[in-house]
Amino acid sequence: MEFEKGGRFEIELDYDAPMTAAAFKAFMEENNGYQALCLQGRFSGEEMYFPAKLGAKERENKNTKPCRGCLYFNPDPEWSAVCIYWGDETPIRERYHNLFAHLKGDMEELTEVGTRIWQKGGETVVLKREDE
Repeated sequence: MEFEKGGRFEIELDYDAPMTAAAFKAFMEENNGYQALCLQGRFSGEEMYFPAKLGAKERENKNTKPCRGCLYFNPDPEWSAVCIYWGDETPIRERYHNLFAHLKGDMEELTEVGTRIWQKGGETVVLKREDE
């Protein structure tokens, strides 16, 4: 995962959400080099998100507390978004997102990316498989 204005991270799938992890893996096999506009989800805390049609419709791990570097998928067909938590500030409410992966890399850099998107607006994120 690479952001247009800087910030590169590796995605490590979490198979405690097997349907969502498998859907993301299949999405990446079909959409290597996927680009999307990543926006701030400030009402959800220190979160940014981008649209991705994974096809996962089941809810898994919905009560996990987001943490810095967690990737969640919002399976609501109206949203169909991958959510990235870049800080630890999260409103206390029930989560309806599936925890399916964690980012590997410099978490301080992730906080810088999230803060930049929050303060300066969305930017393109590119998802690319390393084995290509």
